[in-house]
Amino acid sequence: MTVNSKKNLTNKILINYQQALDIIKQISNKHKVKNIDNIPLVDATQRLLAADYLSPINVPPFNNSAMDGFAIQRKSVNELFNAQKPIKLQVTGSIQAGDNAEIVAQANTDNAWEIMTGAPVPSPFDAVIQIENVEISENEDGKFITFNEEIKENRNIRKLGTDYQLDQLVTNKHTQIQAQHIMALATVGIENIDVLSRIKVAILSTGNELAKKSDHTLNSGKIHNSNQPFLKEYCKNLNCEPVFVGRCKDNIKDFNKLIDSAISKQVKIIFSTGAVSMGKHDFIPQALIQRGAKIHFHKAKIRPGKPILFAELANKTLYFGLPGNPIAAASGMRFFAAPLIRNMLGLSTEKLIKAKLLNNLDSKRGFRTFAKAFASIDKHGQLCVDMLLDQGSYQSRSFAQSNCWLIIPEDRATIHTGELINIAPMIPNHMIF
Repeated sequence: MTVNSKKNLTNKILINYQQALDIIKQISNKHKVKNIDNIPLVDATQRLLAADYLSPINVPPFNNSAMDGFAIQRKSVNELFNAQKPIKLQVTGSIQAGDNAEIVAQANTDNAWEIMTGAPVPSPFDAVIQIENVEISENEDGKFITFNEEIKENRNIRKLGTDYQLDQLVTNKHTQIQAQHIMALATVGIENIDVLSRIKVAILSTGNELAKKSDHTLNSGKIHNSNQPFLKEYCKNLNCEPVFVGRCKDNIKDFNKLIDSAISKQVKIIFSTGAVSMGKHDFIPQALIQRGAKIHFHKAKIRPGKPILFAELANKTLYFGLPGNPIAAASGMRFFAAPLIRNMLGLSTEKLIKAKLLNNLDSKRGFRTFAKAFASIDKHGQLCVDMLLDQGSYQSRSFAQSNCWLIIPEDRATIHTGELINIAPMIPNHMIF
């Protein structure tokens, strides 16, 4: 569905949410991210891997001790154990972490080596008895240990390759790097990785009512701009880099200057807030058409954020016109822009989460509703969700109290307490807790 004329802009035919997603997927398939950055591993947090990474080594790279203790020959010791108890062995050597892994002990049935945690286990020793399980004594003949137990094979030994084997997968392509992935990649010796380049985006705010950033005291009729800082931070969580941020009053001339500035930065997506509804000063749809843009849809059967607009500029830059109310802008980013960006990055379709509803819900049939909500775990371990009060699209206080979105489908007017319902984390695929 494409809107190409001013007449069509004012029609009352709304597409549903799934139709909007289908359009978004179709268009985003033409804008796949192909550029790759090679960056130091230590700078990779939140970046998306551009390839699978395999281990170039075995980890551990040699058999090593899991305990401070004494390396022994299990078979010989157990033969001694069957013949005499307790067992007494002379300590004839010592090895610590960092020593040469190729050391070979001159072992026999009645000796042991002192060994430290992480140290290579000298051949032919094949077990380690921890220091707290032995009695240590010394005399003129040397150092001795005494213990009274049979020893199992490989006791307290970390075997070669039991963490990673050579060429074993360490991290998958499209993994969003967190601290635990950095640990894994560093473990196998990887120092630099290939990640998908961030998508350059612009964030524009429209509205005569927006106070200047320098205005610490609001004049009559003015409001602070909460959309702009929210969108900047939210974009960073979606592998996007805001490279242009601007604001303008409600006029096409200033708006076009912002668009031109954004295009000069070679952004892939422009997000604007405000001026997309049906009021006298909601000029963006007409301004885009005058620029030769193709409007793929304008208005959808959703709450909040019905006036949302998705277009493509003449130079193929993608454009999202988000409503000005902050929660409507936030839901537009979460449920329209995020799927677009995920598809551009080659990520799989997000899977939603089911939670048990804690209160009856009434909704307008025919509209997909995205509600501010709070999820929790009950005493039985069941994930539950409460829709918060103050669902107005201008009310950010309840949004700050929420930890997820509750999604009410179009075909339900009432959902009862105890039913399972879809919820979505604030950021795609992030943990709620």
